[in-house]
Amino acid sequence: MTFKKLTGKIHLWLGFTAGLVVVISMTAAAIFVWDEELTDWYYADYVFVEAQKEVQPVSELFSAARQALPGKEIYSSEIYNDPNRAYVFTAYQRSKATGGWTHWDDHDYWYRVYVNPYTGQVTGVVNMLTNWIDLTRRLHQNLLLRYSIGTWIVGIATLIIFVMVFTGLVLWFPKNLKVLKQRLKIKWKARWRRVNYDIHNVGGFYTYLVILLLATTGLVWTFDWWTDGIYRLLGNDPKEVFASRPSPLEWADKPTGQAVDLALYDAMQRRSHWLGIYLSLPKNEGKGEINAYVLFDGTSGWEESDQYAYHPTTGQLHWQKKQEEKLLGEKWRNSNYAIHVGSIYGLPTKLLACFTALFCASLPVTGFLIWLGRRKKKKKQKNIHQEKPKDQTWQQTARKVSVPR
Repeated sequence: MTFKKLTGKIHLWLGFTAGLVVVISMTAAAIFVWDEELTDWYYADYVFVEAQKEVQPVSELFSAARQALPGKEIYSSEIYNDPNRAYVFTAYQRSKATGGWTHWDDHDYWYRVYVNPYTGQVTGVVNMLTNWIDLTRRLHQNLLLRYSIGTWIVGIATLIIFVMVFTGLVLWFPKNLKVLKQRLKIKWKARWRRVNYDIHNVGGFYTYLVILLLATTGLVWTFDWWTDGIYRLLGNDPKEVFASRPSPLEWADKPTGQAVDLALYDAMQRRSHWLGIYLSLPKNEGKGEINAYVLFDGTSGWEESDQYAYHPTTGQLHWQKKQEEKLLGEKWRNSNYAIHVGSIYGLPTKLLACFTALFCASLPVTGFLIWLGRRKKKKKQKNIHQEKPKDQTWQQTARKVSVPR
């Protein structure tokens, strides 16, 4: 068996192993790329509000959100630098139970509450466990199974994609210049089997770099050793990228409403061109600092954000980590999600990510059709070879019968 034939066998059987997972996961990914746009469209009545002069204190908006979900803990808010958007508050509780196999067994509850920042009126409540837009992400990420199960299945399938990209390049590699010209374009006017082959072969060549990029960024959610390896490639010690800092455990008070308001106001002043702020309080109504993550529009090429931590009772800043102070590995990790879903540079990269995800989902299908066609062809040739000896025997018998005694 030649090297190329062995590579073909590996490519084939890896495709059979991961094909169904790839089709499901990547089809869902192509939809989830448009998460923000779909949410703005489907929940437009919740998301958009009429701009007014004064915004109510965020502490009062937290109270309004809690009243909409009595008994549920709300610990974070997403605030956009857009006067026509509602603030979004999150209530989330992970399940402590270990039973069950599905995505829904991972959570006790998970809601997003939309609040008009001018009136304090709740414009809508979304149950994220039944939200079809977010479920496309969970289908892509863990096949709607428990995260601890599904993410490993998808992660292993992604590793297989990695290997298949390189085996596919070996199979694509032309013998000479004439064959190279054939491998660079699709013959749309040919028979459908040839068109299918070209889509798989030629399309795979033109998209393999983007497929590798999506796979590289996707494996981060499954394998710690993969993430640590990227940190090292970027010249950083994994232990130093997100090094722990002293926590103010001596603070014996829970965050006050006044402190939350002061913290948000200070965070808004830190970057004049901020896009959004994620305000986080201690979970389980615990004690600790108030955190603000400020996303802003910069020029570095990364998704840029600063992190600020505030005292829970005074609202005074006691720690900060600006974008300029981050290690290269930290900048990459903070941008990894935006790179993976294609939002890093807006519409062009979103379209590229969506198209590549759809094409990747089609590869197991076109590959299966290629295998099925070759199998039928081999079977047909085998039948022809088996029929030849019968014909020859019949002819010899006929000659013997026709010869006079």
